[in-house]
Amino acid sequence: MAEQRKRISLCMIVKNEEKHLPGCLDSVLGIADEIIIVDTGSTDETIAIAERYGAQVIRSGWEHDFAKARNIGVERASGEWILFLDADEQLDAATKSQLLEYAGHAELSALLLQIRNQVGPDHDQGSTIHPVLRMFRNDPAHRFEGRIHEQISFSILRKNPSARFHLTDVVIHHYGYRTQVVAEKNKLQRNMELLELALAEDPGNTFHRYNIGVEYLRNNRAAEALDAFRIAKRSAGFEQLSYAHLVLKYESLSLQLLGRWEEAAAAAKEGTAIFPDYTDLWHYIALCSASTGRFKNAMEAAEKALELGAAPARYHTEGGMGTFRTAYLQGRIYEALHDEQGVEQAYMKALRFKPSLLPPLFRLCKYMRTAGREGQLAAWMARRISCPDEAAMLKLAGVMVASGCPDSAVAYLEWQAELYKEPGLRHSLSVQANALRDGDYGGLPFAGWLGKDEAEDTLSSAAYWRERAEQYLERVQQSKERSAERQALQSIRLLLPGFEGW
Repeated sequence: MAEQRKRISLCMIVKNEEKHLPGCLDSVLGIADEIIIVDTGSTDETIAIAERYGAQVIRSGWEHDFAKARNIGVERASGEWILFLDADEQLDAATKSQLLEYAGHAELSALLLQIRNQVGPDHDQGSTIHPVLRMFRNDPAHRFEGRIHEQISFSILRKNPSARFHLTDVVIHHYGYRTQVVAEKNKLQRNMELLELALAEDPGNTFHRYNIGVEYLRNNRAAEALDAFRIAKRSAGFEQLSYAHLVLKYESLSLQLLGRWEEAAAAAKEGTAIFPDYTDLWHYIALCSASTGRFKNAMEAAEKALELGAAPARYHTEGGMGTFRTAYLQGRIYEALHDEQGVEQAYMKALRFKPSLLPPLFRLCKYMRTAGREGQLAAWMARRISCPDEAAMLKLAGVMVASGCPDSAVAYLEWQAELYKEPGLRHSLSVQANALRDGDYGGLPFAGWLGKDEAEDTLSSAAYWRERAEQYLERVQQSKERSAERQALQSIRLLLPGFEGW
């Protein structure tokens, strides 16, 4: 008889999660053998939704203590393993089945899963990635600790100092840091209040100090965040802390937000002495060096980040560090150096890493426009950018229009219409090209960012004056005979704000 697989109990704490709970519970179908939900006072349909999924619901008052609430559910769990999630999290469909396999490994005590925190409205807007302990063996000695950012690892190691924690490739998608969700739940105020309580109870707790620094950053209080991270960095045994790399990274980030770029670069450089394979720190060195005009140092650091690639799974990282974000940063550095070949290569490299990425396309259009190469843009895009269908072609044309290059967009669509033999596609592209020639941009994405010849009343005041400034600088640049003067004006134009798709 085949051995019966280990049972997994999903334990959650929730309050007013009717929007998110169905997605979370759908994601654990086939993984969790039982669902135990501690509800801390929902007034919406949360409890009814949980019960429809067969969950055991425990009603409990909120005592401003996440560990206490989690332990209420853990004590009811009957599975050999406990998986814990929040309502705004979902197991990744492609990787979640690995949990069933790991549950059969008797030598393992806990599993670390990869959290992907989505920070924008969609997956292209960026994410942070880091490993977290989210599944552990059910044992009476295994209980959560900590009023906020509660931890289970301390009790596991207290029971068994040689416990094996395994780093998996299983992904959890977390949507709770999206701006709208944070605002709806008032997470920032709640977290700050709980951390202040926790620090009052245990002032020497380095983990609480680090976490309050993170909350200061989220509240745009960079100076206080910097103080918190530096206090954490001075703690005994700092380098052995699992989050030490983040303390160093966020120290640099706090300094960046304060405009102290040289100190920020030095802090990131100090971090690489301890964590030489942490890609994010090298990216930060490149960014900070470029911000102070040290382009050689910036390029060397960017090359190091690209050489390392995405940070190893044990680190907290941001999507694109060592790949598309770093290549994009290289492109910006090459812009400052007026290296046209470098600009094109860097932005194409970013697109190879992430073909759906918009910012490199916007920067390529803007760079060619400011370099006086707008007439070459359509042919360059047609040769270098592969568009699989009409929607992709119109998207690229929309980028050109939004970058102030409507004539290039017309030429590009006409080029593609000639290239493709399928009559329906040729006709549709020709119609779109004619509409653009007549000033009708309604069929394109990014229609709110119109071409350089639009009238004042079709643009916002800020956009109108930005376009007026762009046109003025373009005329002055064209009038200059000296290359250095033209390049100086080009640099100013490249710094003007514009839509880039981040």
